[in-house]
Amino acid sequence: MTRKKKHRPRNSGITVRLHPKTRILLAKTVVRALRKMNIPQPEARRELPSISGFVDHKQIRILMVSSLTGESMWQVEQMIAEQFRLLAKELVSIKAFQSFSSALVQLNPDLLLVVGNEESFSGTDLEIIRKAPLKKAIWLSDGSFTSESTARLAALFDYVFTQNTLHIPFYQHSGCKNVRYLPFAADRSLFSPRSVNAEYKSYLLLLGDARGAGKEYAEKIKHLFTIKKVAAAGIGWEEYPGLKVLAPDTELQDYYNGAELVIHWGGPAAKFFDIAACGVFQLAEGHPNIYEYMNPGEDIVIFHTADELLEKLHYYSSHADAKRAIASRALWKSTYDYSFLQMASKLLHTIFNYS
Repeated sequence: MTRKKKHRPRNSGITVRLHPKTRILLAKTVVRALRKMNIPQPEARRELPSISGFVDHKQIRILMVSSLTGESMWQVEQMIAEQFRLLAKELVSIKAFQSFSSALVQLNPDLLLVVGNEESFSGTDLEIIRKAPLKKAIWLSDGSFTSESTARLAALFDYVFTQNTLHIPFYQHSGCKNVRYLPFAADRSLFSPRSVNAEYKSYLLLLGDARGAGKEYAEKIKHLFTIKKVAAAGIGWEEYPGLKVLAPDTELQDYYNGAELVIHWGGPAAKFFDIAACGVFQLAEGHPNIYEYMNPGEDIVIFHTADELLEKLHYYSSHADAKRAIASRALWKSTYDYSFLQMASKLLHTIFNYS
């Protein structure tokens, strides 16, 4: 029987056997080359200057004392507390009450943060705040108006955050050294894009009084009131036939979402952010509060005179794409540029990184 030969795959390459001394020489050459390639480089990190005074927020313990009142403000209080819990190591949130300063002594936080100025503090509590050897800040709910009593309260704190840029000189004159504009953001549980019933829909929603300084604005656009569906909130609108006049205590979030355009003047700064969070186009009277967070022509359109209001109203009424782009940008920025998380982060950065 003939035996089958085993077929092994042929190696088509040519094997070259080097002399042992040659192999040693090549090995040494390769090692020297690798060592040159792996020379440790100086760490750039050591050459960079350190950031003076930088503090890791995750090491901070905060006692937040809320003096906000009213049904709508408890949600704001909760949202503020939630954002600080994300940013800090620990946050203890309590309502302002008689002798609340006892909690300050027990917890020994890195920061005392009072939110709001709607509750009166006892003389004992105010004295303990004044003497407390820690960082102290107050985030006022001062809105369009303030008072001497609010200024006296604010003067006890190292940092004062106001809802209105126009109040800054007043607080500074009252002895507050570090005053910043920091508005409350929109309550996203209330203000967000949504479909609404026909009763809330309008071509134009007007927010502001039709008397005093607002009379000129109302007169300039009154020709639209009889040919378009227009709703208005404020004083003096009863004089204009054809309008749907809203009661003073009307909740506006559904009317924001139902409007094609919102025009407002003379109102609190919060309206800027509430309307933006609904993704609605807004024409607003120029105000210093706008420029800190919003960019006119990008996420809001402003006017300074009645003629300018009429001109821009006509333009954006006939340029739907431009109007939609501005409203969409405002909605995006209300999430990423002027939400409660960004406001809380800015507060901590101001206190701990610019001290």
